[in-house]
Amino acid sequence: MNTEDRDDINESEDENVEEIEDIAKDIEDTEAEIENELEELNQQYLRLAADFENYKRRVTKERADSIAYGNEELIKEMLNVLDNLQRALEHTEQQDDAKPVIDGVKLVQKQFVSALEKFGVQPIDASKGKEFDPMLHQAIEHAESDEIAPGLVLSEMLPGYTLKERLLRPALVVISKDREAN
Repeated sequence: MNTEDRDDINESEDENVEEIEDIAKDIEDTEAEIENELEELNQQYLRLAADFENYKRRVTKERADSIAYGNEELIKEMLNVLDNLQRALEHTEQQDDAKPVIDGVKLVQKQFVSALEKFGVQPIDASKGKEFDPMLHQAIEHAESDEIAPGLVLSEMLPGYTLKERLLRPALVVISKDREAN
């Protein structure tokens, strides 16, 4: 082997060594970047996990508060009605005439209905002649009637109510039926 060939081989080996060193340095740099990225992602994960735990605690507390204090506004409205009923009772002790007491109780009833309506409570229409609706009415009796067609509401025994679109209590009604032939 001549000197030139040896020099070419040495040069080639030197170039290969330099290439290998460059590749090794690139690998080390890439590993360092990956480790930094991994550490960053780990920190993000830990922050996210902590935020989620805080969120769960907050939602649990809000749900418990909602259950415990969900009717607070309704109760405040009912306290006003209770106050007026107490005033009406106190007024009865001072009056011999019942008319002012009756008028006061009528005002309290109106206030009570208004307070319920404010929270979405609506009475069910069960007026005389109204078509019987088994989703809103509960028939407690059938009575003969000449003035109203069979199957219609003859009278309301107990009013029914809905809360928004949900039935709270059906109206208890008497339904008309044909007169039986004797």
